[in-house]
Amino acid sequence: MLIEITTHDGVTRKTTVETYDPVAINESINNGELLTVVIGDLIISRINVKEVMPVEVTEVV
Repeated sequence: MLIEITTHDGVTRKTTVETYDPVAINESINNGELLTVVIGDLIISRINVKEVMPVEVTEVV
């Protein structure tokens, strides 16, 4: 699944994950013992993550 991550510094990145688990991502982002979070193939400072959401893919026929 393709997801989009927006950071507090205004950068938006897309990455692919096998499964999108918003609860697990939320727990990682809010875990004060972690400095970074891994989402797909990205490693991001957890305090810089502003928004994580799935990207809807539309098929062209």
